Amino acid sequence: MPTPDRPTPLNSRLALTGGALLVLSAALAVPPPSSQGPAFTAAQASAGAQVYTTSCAGCHGAALQGAAGPALSGASFLAKWAGGTHSLADLHGVIAHQMPLNAPGSLSAAQYLNVTAFILSKNGYAAGGTALSPATLQAKLTRPAGGSGGAASAPTPAPGTLPRVLGSVKPASTRAPDQEELTGPIGDNWMTYNGNYAGQRYSTLKQITTGNAAQLGVKCVYQLGEVGSFQTGPVVYQGRMYVTTPRNTYALRADTCTPVWQHSYSPKGAEPQPANRGVALYQGRLFRGTTDGHLLALDAATGKLLWDTWVADSAKGCFLSAAPIAANGLVFVGEAGADWGANGHIRAFDAQTGKQVWSFNVIPQGQDKGADTWKKGAEHGGGSMWTTLTLDAASGLLYASIGNPAPDFNGGMRPGDNLYTNSVIVLDATTGKLAWYVQQVPHDTHDWDTAAAPLIYDLNGRKIMAVANKGGWLYLYDRATHQLISRQETTTHLNADKPVSLTGRRDCPGILGGVEWNGPALNPAMNALFVNSVDWCATYKLGETRYVDGSLYFGGDATFDPVKDARGWVRAYNATTGAPLWQKKMTTPMIAAITPTAGGVLLTGDQNGDFMALNARDGKTLYQFRTGGAIAGGVVTYTVGGQQFVAVASGNASRSIWSTTGAASIFVFGLPKP
Repeated sequence: MPTPDRPTPLNSRLALTGGALLVLSAALAVPPPSSQGPAFTAAQASAGAQVYTTSCAGCHGAALQGAAGPALSGASFLAKWAGGTHSLADLHGVIAHQMPLNAPGSLSAAQYLNVTAFILSKNGYAAGGTALSPATLQAKLTRPAGGSGGAASAPTPAPGTLPRVLGSVKPASTRAPDQEELTGPIGDNWMTYNGNYAGQRYSTLKQITTGNAAQLGVKCVYQLGEVGSFQTGPVVYQGRMYVTTPRNTYALRADTCTPVWQHSYSPKGAEPQPANRGVALYQGRLFRGTTDGHLLALDAATGKLLWDTWVADSAKGCFLSAAPIAANGLVFVGEAGADWGANGHIRAFDAQTGKQVWSFNVIPQGQDKGADTWKKGAEHGGGSMWTTLTLDAASGLLYASIGNPAPDFNGGMRPGDNLYTNSVIVLDATTGKLAWYVQQVPHDTHDWDTAAAPLIYDLNGRKIMAVANKGGWLYLYDRATHQLISRQETTTHLNADKPVSLTGRRDCPGILGGVEWNGPALNPAMNALFVNSVDWCATYKLGETRYVDGSLYFGGDATFDPVKDARGWVRAYNATTGAPLWQKKMTTPMIAAITPTAGGVLLTGDQNGDFMALNARDGKTLYQFRTGGAIAGGVVTYTVGGQQFVAVASGNASRSIWSTTGAASIFVFGLPKP
């Protein structure tokens, strides 16, 4: 996981395996209560409301509507828990063994029963005269009559029916940007998550320089009115900016922050992790994924829905948090869900119709090349795409970073190298056929995803790919020979060569260490790469491992060091050899994007909410501004009316894991007008 979030912020990252709930369930072999619903009293629900307000509302919302954590009421909640496959013991087991996320098991047994009763009461279940107790936890959570406002059940896809286009398909009202614009360098516009197809993030703009960066100031601010996960990478084209939250998409004027339109999406199924990292822009369409496994096409001019393709079954743990990319009539995106035991796919869709063109199985099975690297366990082998993809427009090759195997920690459940997890795979963008791959961590047992997108570049006579992972390394590969050029540290390592312990051991990096979902950036003029990273260890311990549909599948736990001890780095490396150039220790984990420019500055931000302009030569701070919210998404630069601006996504990375705060906001910076 990152990334994300597996990488993720990762607000759905839980400290214990979902298998723990089955142990509880199996031990309580008692007859279920009456079919009228699970037993609990009004007094339990009332007491649970107080527990919820104190320990749960910060992540899941005051009204259980979801924020940094998934919704605990409504259609998506009932779709997961009241579908006839889960018992009350399953729900209570997750709550009692995995929550609160930053301190699992810290409440009393009575408090866990009470908060479970409260959640049931808010979903249409009626209180009665029998108290919720260990003896009543075998009840099946069938949907209550008229429960939760009578929300309809989410549809269950028949085997083999996904992906499929839902409803009608509409044309876009405009046709820009075209392929030629998207293939060019990063200049006046910022048209993909990482600026260009190659993922380089290097802007040719140079109005803002090391000499005048200290004069930067806030030009405008737009507050989105949301407090959940905010990890978007803004996309800017011809003066209009597009940003996302887990459910909503916004268009703004990029110089004044004036809203242009907003599109809101209502999930139709379970939401395993409420995170979204942005859009792809192509020929008048915006493409984005959803928390319940859909891919949407919106009209870039108006925000109207053009098509909706149901890609993956979120009840199994699948969702789309990555920003897609689009080129040559196709839109490409990868699925997340490895931490739930869901097998990932990279898919290509027709940009006009939403129909699937090809699919690549990240976990090979049967006769697939690489299937022999799974002696067992491939059916729930994981492999997530947490962020965007990279495209070599000249060769037509698509580069994808693949995350961890599942279960995350218990490697004994999946002997072998476990391809193509913790790898970069390279596909033919037209056909989806595998061209080549390199694996960074064979048989990962620490959740050290390759989560951030690789960047590709031609420099000093070599074709190079750079990729950084959560394992705390920056890798340089020769794209012609596929050979490793260099491997350099990005963070602290301790016990990194040992498998997860049976009794518990502190290892570095932890599950949220290293490089998360924002990867390296390039300044070709300086022959330099720049990388943000997290320095945060964890105590890992193996645990009982059982797969439960749609529940986390870790096979153990990882207890973070205190968040107050977490730190970060900004580092620079020679882009040809990988040799370290300089490093800067930061007071917080560094998970934001980093953007170098032709003006010699680096643009980034930290978890304290400080936007920073650094000198790319030595890392010295040239300008700093406290935005009020953690910076965990994009930091991009562009021009409007001939003036260079910088946009920063400021908000909440994760209240539960990173202990960050802030409401989703876009800050736009610029120099004083002459």
